[in-house]
Amino acid sequence: MDHRAITLQRMQVFCAVYEHGSFSAAARALSISQPTVSKHLRDLERALGMTLFILDHGRITPSNEAGWLYHQSKFLSEGVRELSKRIEQFRTGAERQLSVGCVGMLTRHHLPHAVARIMEQMPDLSLNLWVQTAIEQLSAIRAGQIDLGICVGMVDCADLHAVRIGQGKLVMMAPPEAPGADMACITPQDIVEYGVGIDVPYDRPLGKLYHNWLGGRAPSQAAGRIVAYSLQVMVPLAQQLRRTVVIDSFSASAVAGDDMRLIDLHPEVTFDVLAISARPLDQLGPARDLTKAMQSVLAATTGQHPPDSVQKHADA
Repeated sequence: MDHRAITLQRMQVFCAVYEHGSFSAAARALSISQPTVSKHLRDLERALGMTLFILDHGRITPSNEAGWLYHQSKFLSEGVRELSKRIEQFRTGAERQLSVGCVGMLTRHHLPHAVARIMEQMPDLSLNLWVQTAIEQLSAIRAGQIDLGICVGMVDCADLHAVRIGQGKLVMMAPPEAPGADMACITPQDIVEYGVGIDVPYDRPLGKLYHNWLGGRAPSQAAGRIVAYSLQVMVPLAQQLRRTVVIDSFSASAVAGDDMRLIDLHPEVTFDVLAISARPLDQLGPARDLTKAMQSVLAATTGQHPPDSVQKHADA
Protein backbone atom coordinates (compact mmCIF):
# COMPACT_ATOMS: atom_id res chain seq x y z
CA MET A 1 0.00 0.00 0.00
CA ASP A 2 1.29 3.42 -0.97
CA HIS A 3 0.84 5.49 2.19
CA ARG A 4 1.81 8.66 0.34
CA ALA A 5 -1.28 8.32 -1.83
CA ILE A 6 -3.61 8.47 1.20
CA THR A 7 -3.84 12.24 1.29
CA LEU A 8 -6.02 14.40 3.49
CA GLN A 9 -7.87 15.73 0.44
CA ARG A 10 -8.72 12.23 -0.81
CA MET A 11 -9.96 11.21 2.64
CA GLN A 12 -12.05 14.36 2.80
CA VAL A 13 -13.60 13.54 -0.60
CA PHE A 14 -14.28 9.95 0.50
CA CYS A 15 -16.05 11.13 3.69
CA ALA A 16 -18.13 13.62 1.71
CA VAL A 17 -19.29 10.95 -0.76
CA TYR A 18 -20.11 8.55 2.09
CA GLU A 19 -22.10 11.22 3.95
CA HIS A 20 -23.96 12.68 0.94
CA GLY A 21 -24.55 9.46 -0.97
CA SER A 22 -23.52 10.69 -4.42
CA PHE A 23 -20.58 12.13 -6.29
CA SER A 24 -22.51 15.22 -7.39
CA ALA A 25 -23.68 16.09 -3.86
CA ALA A 26 -20.16 15.61 -2.50
CA ALA A 27 -18.77 17.84 -5.26
CA ARG A 28 -21.22 20.61 -4.35
CA ALA A 29 -20.43 20.30 -0.65
CA LEU A 30 -16.69 20.55 -1.31
CA SER A 31 -16.99 23.18 -4.09
CA ILE A 32 -15.08 21.02 -6.56
CA SER A 33 -16.06 19.34 -9.84
CA GLN A 34 -17.65 15.91 -10.04
CA PRO A 35 -14.81 14.51 -12.22
CA THR A 36 -12.37 15.64 -9.51
CA VAL A 37 -14.37 13.70 -6.92
CA SER A 38 -14.33 10.61 -9.11
CA LYS A 39 -10.58 10.82 -9.70
CA HIS A 40 -9.78 11.24 -6.00
CA LEU A 41 -11.87 8.17 -5.14
CA ARG A 42 -10.28 6.02 -7.87
CA ASP A 43 -6.80 7.05 -6.68
CA LEU A 44 -7.73 6.29 -3.05
CA GLU A 45 -9.19 2.87 -3.92
CA ARG A 46 -6.07 2.01 -5.90
CA ALA A 47 -3.81 3.09 -3.00
CA LEU A 48 -5.84 1.11 -0.44
CA GLY A 49 -6.44 -1.92 -2.63
CA MET A 50 -10.13 -1.74 -1.68
CA THR A 51 -13.44 -1.15 -3.43
CA LEU A 52 -15.16 1.60 -1.47
CA PHE A 53 -18.34 2.21 -3.46
CA ILE A 54 -20.37 -0.12 -5.68
CA LEU A 55 -22.15 1.45 -8.66
CA ASP A 56 -25.57 -0.13 -9.27
CA HIS A 57 -28.03 1.30 -11.80
CA GLY A 58 -26.65 4.82 -11.43
CA ARG A 59 -26.60 4.72 -7.62
CA ILE A 60 -23.61 4.15 -5.36
CA THR A 61 -23.62 1.87 -2.37
CA PRO A 62 -20.83 1.93 0.24
CA SER A 63 -19.00 -1.34 0.63
CA ASN A 64 -18.33 -2.96 4.02
CA GLU A 65 -14.78 -1.65 3.76
CA ALA A 66 -16.09 1.88 3.17
CA GLY A 67 -18.22 1.71 6.32
CA TRP A 68 -15.24 0.60 8.38
CA LEU A 69 -12.96 3.24 6.83
CA TYR A 70 -15.50 6.02 7.35
CA HIS A 71 -15.89 5.36 11.06
CA GLN A 72 -12.11 5.18 11.41
CA SER A 73 -11.45 8.42 9.55
CA LYS A 74 -14.48 10.71 9.82
CA PHE A 75 -12.70 12.68 12.53
CA LEU A 76 -10.33 13.85 9.79
CA SER A 77 -13.16 15.44 7.82
CA GLU A 78 -14.68 16.93 10.97
CA GLY A 79 -11.28 18.23 11.98
CA VAL A 80 -10.72 19.88 8.59
CA ARG A 81 -14.13 21.60 8.80
CA GLU A 82 -13.41 22.82 12.30
CA LEU A 83 -9.95 23.99 11.29
CA SER A 84 -11.40 25.88 8.31
CA LYS A 85 -13.93 27.52 10.60
CA ARG A 86 -11.23 28.52 13.07
CA ILE A 87 -9.01 29.91 10.31
CA GLU A 88 -11.86 32.04 8.99
CA GLN A 89 -12.63 33.31 12.49
CA PHE A 90 -8.97 34.11 13.04
CA ARG A 91 -8.73 35.86 9.64
CA THR A 92 -11.78 38.04 10.33
CA GLY A 93 -10.83 38.64 13.97
CA ALA A 94 -13.96 36.91 15.33
CA GLU A 95 -11.84 34.52 17.38
CA ARG A 96 -8.20 34.82 18.27
CA GLN A 97 -5.83 35.64 21.10
CA LEU A 98 -5.01 39.22 21.94
CA SER A 99 -2.21 40.32 24.25
CA VAL A 100 -2.35 43.87 25.59
CA GLY A 101 -0.12 46.00 27.80
CA CYS A 102 -1.51 49.11 29.47
CA VAL A 103 -0.16 51.81 31.74
CA GLY A 104 -1.46 51.62 35.29
CA MET A 105 -3.34 54.93 35.24
CA LEU A 106 -5.87 53.53 32.75
CA THR A 107 -6.46 50.14 34.39
CA ARG A 108 -8.73 51.39 37.16
CA HIS A 109 -11.64 52.47 34.96
CA HIS A 110 -10.91 52.82 31.25
CA LEU A 111 -9.41 49.45 30.37
CA PRO A 112 -12.03 47.37 32.26
CA HIS A 113 -14.87 49.21 30.49
CA ALA A 114 -13.20 48.79 27.10
CA VAL A 115 -12.57 45.09 27.74
CA ALA A 116 -16.23 44.60 28.71
CA ARG A 117 -17.29 46.07 25.38
CA ILE A 118 -14.97 43.95 23.24
CA MET A 119 -15.77 40.73 25.14
CA GLU A 120 -19.45 41.36 24.46
CA GLN A 121 -18.63 41.63 20.75
CA MET A 122 -16.18 38.70 20.74
CA PRO A 123 -17.11 36.25 23.51
CA ASP A 124 -14.61 33.65 22.23
CA LEU A 125 -11.66 36.06 22.34
CA SER A 126 -8.72 34.91 24.48
CA LEU A 127 -7.36 38.05 26.12
CA ASN A 128 -4.05 38.42 27.98
CA LEU A 129 -3.54 41.67 29.91
CA TRP A 130 -0.45 43.18 31.53
CA VAL A 131 0.03 46.36 33.53
CA GLN A 132 3.25 47.74 32.09
CA THR A 133 5.16 50.98 31.85
CA ALA A 134 5.56 52.56 28.42
CA ILE A 135 9.17 51.33 28.28
CA GLU A 136 8.09 47.76 29.08
CA GLN A 137 5.32 47.90 26.48
CA LEU A 138 7.58 49.13 23.69
CA SER A 139 10.08 46.37 24.45
CA ALA A 140 7.30 43.74 24.49
CA ILE A 141 5.79 44.97 21.20
CA ARG A 142 9.18 44.88 19.46
CA ALA A 143 9.79 41.37 20.81
CA GLY A 144 6.37 40.19 19.59
CA GLN A 145 5.19 39.46 23.13
CA ILE A 146 2.13 41.73 23.03
CA ASP A 147 -0.08 42.87 20.15
CA LEU A 148 -1.13 46.24 21.52
CA GLY A 149 0.23 48.77 23.98
CA ILE A 150 -1.68 51.64 25.60
CA CYS A 151 0.81 54.36 26.56
CA VAL A 152 0.75 58.04 27.48
CA GLY A 153 3.08 61.00 27.16
CA MET A 154 6.26 61.45 25.13
CA VAL A 155 6.99 57.95 23.84
CA ASP A 156 9.89 57.08 21.52
CA CYS A 157 8.20 54.75 19.05
CA ALA A 158 9.09 56.01 15.56
CA ASP A 159 9.65 52.43 14.38
CA LEU A 160 6.14 51.36 15.47
CA HIS A 161 2.58 52.34 14.56
CA ALA A 162 1.11 54.81 17.06
CA VAL A 163 -2.43 56.21 17.00
CA ARG A 164 -3.71 58.94 19.32
CA ILE A 165 -6.89 57.76 21.06
CA GLY A 166 -7.39 60.41 23.72
CA GLN A 167 -5.89 63.08 25.91
CA GLY A 168 -5.18 63.69 29.57
CA LYS A 169 -3.41 66.38 31.54
CA LEU A 170 -1.07 66.84 34.47
CA VAL A 171 -2.40 68.21 37.75
CA MET A 172 -0.98 68.81 41.18
CA MET A 173 -2.53 66.77 43.96
CA ALA A 174 -2.03 68.22 47.42
CA PRO A 175 -3.41 67.89 50.94
CA PRO A 176 -5.38 70.98 52.05
CA GLU A 177 -2.62 72.10 54.43
CA ALA A 178 0.13 72.06 51.76
CA PRO A 179 1.54 75.34 50.34
CA GLY A 180 -0.39 76.32 47.22
CA ALA A 181 -3.30 73.96 47.92
CA ASP A 182 -5.73 76.90 48.05
CA MET A 183 -4.61 78.31 44.69
CA ALA A 184 -6.79 78.09 41.56
CA CYS A 185 -3.79 77.03 39.49
CA ILE A 186 -0.10 76.44 40.00
CA THR A 187 2.76 77.77 37.85
CA PRO A 188 6.27 76.47 37.22
CA GLN A 189 7.61 79.23 39.47
CA ASP A 190 5.28 78.08 42.28
CA ILE A 191 6.58 74.52 41.93
CA VAL A 192 10.19 75.71 41.94
CA GLU A 193 9.49 77.77 45.04
CA TYR A 194 7.27 75.38 47.01
CA GLY A 195 8.66 72.12 45.70
CA VAL A 196 6.80 68.81 45.67
CA GLY A 197 6.80 66.07 48.27
CA ILE A 198 7.05 63.23 45.76
CA ASP A 199 8.88 63.67 42.49
CA VAL A 200 8.73 61.84 39.16
CA PRO A 201 11.74 60.65 37.13
CA TYR A 202 12.36 63.01 34.25
CA ASP A 203 13.31 60.25 31.80
CA ARG A 204 9.80 58.75 31.79
CA PRO A 205 7.04 59.83 29.33
CA LEU A 206 5.11 62.01 31.80
CA GLY A 207 8.29 63.07 33.59
CA LYS A 208 9.61 64.50 30.31
CA LEU A 209 6.47 66.63 29.93
CA TYR A 210 6.69 67.81 33.51
CA HIS A 211 10.38 68.67 33.18
CA ASN A 212 9.73 70.59 29.95
CA TRP A 213 6.94 72.53 31.68
CA LEU A 214 9.37 73.50 34.44
CA GLY A 215 11.73 74.82 31.78
CA GLY A 216 14.44 72.45 32.94
CA ARG A 217 14.45 73.94 36.45
CA ALA A 218 14.36 71.67 39.46
CA PRO A 219 11.81 72.11 42.27
CA SER A 220 13.18 72.93 45.68
CA GLN A 221 13.82 69.73 47.59
CA ALA A 222 12.96 69.13 51.20
CA ALA A 223 14.71 66.58 53.36
CA GLY A 224 13.51 63.04 52.81
CA ARG A 225 13.00 63.40 49.05
CA ILE A 226 11.05 60.60 47.37
CA VAL A 227 11.19 59.78 43.67
CA ALA A 228 8.42 57.37 42.62
CA TYR A 229 9.05 55.30 39.50
CA SER A 230 5.50 53.97 39.41
CA LEU A 231 2.35 56.05 39.02
CA GLN A 232 0.44 53.42 40.96
CA VAL A 233 2.40 54.15 44.14
CA MET A 234 2.32 57.96 43.90
CA VAL A 235 -1.29 58.46 44.97
CA PRO A 236 -1.23 56.26 48.09
CA LEU A 237 2.17 57.71 49.07
CA ALA A 238 0.88 61.27 48.73
CA GLN A 239 -2.20 60.43 50.81
CA GLN A 240 -0.31 58.58 53.52
CA LEU A 241 2.58 61.05 53.84
CA ARG A 242 0.45 64.18 53.24
CA ARG A 243 2.68 65.35 50.43
CA THR A 244 2.11 67.06 47.10
CA VAL A 245 2.72 65.35 43.79
CA VAL A 246 2.30 66.26 40.12
CA ILE A 247 0.45 63.40 38.51
CA ASP A 248 -1.89 62.52 35.65
CA SER A 249 -5.54 63.52 35.84
CA PHE A 250 -6.74 59.92 35.45
CA SER A 251 -5.00 58.68 38.58
CA ALA A 252 -5.72 61.84 40.58
CA SER A 253 -9.45 62.01 39.80
CA ALA A 254 -10.02 58.62 41.42
CA VAL A 255 -9.12 59.99 44.88
CA ALA A 256 -9.96 63.68 44.65
CA GLY A 257 -12.05 65.01 47.54
CA ASP A 258 -11.73 66.67 50.92
CA ASP A 259 -8.67 64.57 51.68
CA MET A 260 -6.69 65.67 48.61
CA ARG A 261 -7.19 68.63 46.33
CA LEU A 262 -6.48 68.87 42.61
CA ILE A 263 -4.92 72.05 41.26
CA ASP A 264 -4.55 72.72 37.54
CA LEU A 265 -1.15 73.56 36.11
CA HIS A 266 -0.74 76.86 34.30
CA PRO A 267 0.01 76.83 31.48
CA GLU A 268 -1.88 73.60 31.01
CA VAL A 269 0.15 70.46 30.33
CA THR A 270 -1.70 67.90 28.23
CA PHE A 271 -0.53 64.52 27.01
CA ASP A 272 -1.73 62.08 24.39
CA VAL A 273 -3.00 58.59 25.07
CA LEU A 274 -1.54 56.33 22.38
CA ALA A 275 -2.39 52.91 21.02
CA ILE A 276 0.84 51.35 19.76
CA SER A 277 1.35 48.23 17.66
CA ALA A 278 3.95 46.65 15.41
CA ARG A 279 1.57 46.64 12.45
CA PRO A 280 -1.16 49.09 11.38
CA LEU A 281 -4.29 48.66 13.48
CA ASP A 282 -6.48 48.09 10.44
CA GLN A 283 -4.62 44.79 10.00
CA LEU A 284 -5.31 43.69 13.59
CA GLY A 285 -9.03 43.01 14.09
CA PRO A 286 -9.37 42.59 17.88
CA ALA A 287 -6.59 45.10 18.63
CA ARG A 288 -8.34 47.61 16.39
CA ASP A 289 -11.67 47.02 18.13
CA LEU A 290 -10.19 47.28 21.62
CA THR A 291 -8.50 50.52 20.58
CA LYS A 292 -11.84 51.85 19.36
CA ALA A 293 -13.47 50.87 22.67
CA MET A 294 -10.70 52.59 24.67
CA GLN A 295 -11.10 55.68 22.53
CA SER A 296 -14.84 55.78 23.27
CA VAL A 297 -14.37 55.29 27.00
CA LEU A 298 -11.72 58.02 27.13
CA ALA A 299 -13.98 60.40 25.21
CA ALA A 300 -16.87 59.70 27.59
CA THR A 301 -14.82 60.35 30.73
CA THR A 302 -13.00 63.45 29.49
CA GLY A 303 -15.85 64.98 27.49
CA GLN A 304 -13.69 65.10 24.37
CA HIS A 305 -14.65 63.98 20.88
CA PRO A 306 -12.73 60.95 19.62
CA PRO A 307 -9.74 61.98 17.47
CA ASP A 308 -10.66 61.85 13.76
CA SER A 309 -7.51 59.94 12.86
CA VAL A 310 -8.27 57.28 15.43
CA GLN A 311 -11.86 56.91 14.30
CA LYS A 312 -10.61 56.40 10.76
CA HIS A 313 -8.13 53.73 11.88
CA ALA A 314 -10.67 52.01 14.11
CA ASP A 315 -13.35 51.83 11.41
CA ALA A 316 -10.95 50.67 8.68
